Amino acid sequence: MAEGRGMDVAAERAVELAYRPTVGELASALRARTRSTGAGRFQRRLLFWTVGFTAVAALLSSAGSGHRLPLYAGVVVFAALKAALPWLQARHLHRLAERQGDVRGTVDDTGVRLTTAHSTVGVDWHLYPRYTETPELFVLLSADKSAVGFAVLPKRAVAGPEEVNRLRAILDRRLVRVDPAGASGKPRSRGRAVGRGAGSVGLLLLGLLLFFVAYAAVQRAMHPNHHPGIQNNTAPMSAVMLGLGVLAVAGAWWLVRRMKVMRIVTVALAVLVLLAGGAALYRVAPMLHCWGSDRIARETDGAYVCYDF
Repeated sequence: MAEGRGMDVAAERAVELAYRPTVGELASALRARTRSTGAGRFQRRLLFWTVGFTAVAALLSSAGSGHRLPLYAGVVVFAALKAALPWLQARHLHRLAERQGDVRGTVDDTGVRLTTAHSTVGVDWHLYPRYTETPELFVLLSADKSAVGFAVLPKRAVAGPEEVNRLRAILDRRLVRVDPAGASGKPRSRGRAVGRGAGSVGLLLLGLLLFFVAYAAVQRAMHPNHHPGIQNNTAPMSAVMLGLGVLAVAGAWWLVRRMKVMRIVTVALAVLVLLAGGAALYRVAPMLHCWGSDRIARETDGAYVCYDF
């Protein structure tokens, strides 16, 4: 009986935490929150389709007037800002956390208790009824649709792997686990893996097609012997095609980045596809100084002359 009571006491012993928050961990927590909530997944899909439709609009616009640089720049800036948003938010949160200094706390079946140099916070489990796990973190999420409230418990904050398992066991007893897609330790279904592999191959083929179209679009200007005279300036359209092709290749790798075998195969195929893109870029690059011009012609010495009408 005494041995049984000792085991119960050990099981109920609180897990102790000691850490200082980092920008990277906060950014990872924000991304995990986005992947783990319906509102976050909707925002990700909306961003994907917005960037996709805008990129297609920019591509189609390049078939008309050549003065489209602000539109292209806007697409790139918009996508970059949205991709960097978790990092920017994490830096803001980190500045607030830095003022508190080192964090020490405990986690047990009653909740989380955190203490800093300037504050002590106790959180009962009903405030965070669910959690998600990443390779480095446990992220506690509030019950609202967007999980506005969240708490970050780094795995490095505990003494070792056994304490990580104990912390996970406490969370599993008290909270509902909602894993983001691709979380470490979550077995991937065969169908999902096949779907990602097929999507990766499809994106590689799309990238190859875009590179081919980029190469074909400038054929008339490249061969004045077969197509003499001043030609429409299709170099901007080819440049956009090349950019979209690179994005397609990057997307192919992203889909299988956690699948060891498919990642190796994808990298090998991506190298071949990017070689085709490099050949197209070699043809298009000398024309890009005429980006804002409507017409272009190739001289006998191989240089390109820009014309505006």
